[in-house]
Amino acid sequence: MQTIHEKMNNKIGPTAKVVIPIIGAVIVVATAVAYICMKLADEMRYNEKWKDYDECGWH
Repeated sequence: MQTIHEKMNNKIGPTAKVVIPIIGAVIVVATAVAYICMKLADEMRYNEKWKDYDECGWH
């Protein structure tokens, strides 16, 4: 009778055990970078919208 660990080794090869965590890490990093870029772009749009009012004291 095989243990669960032995069954997992038979179903998932050693390459997949290395590749899957790497792909997960790349997805997490890409998501974080995309979030930061979107926040920076939003902040730049906001500042561009209100830059004319900074000089006159309305904002």
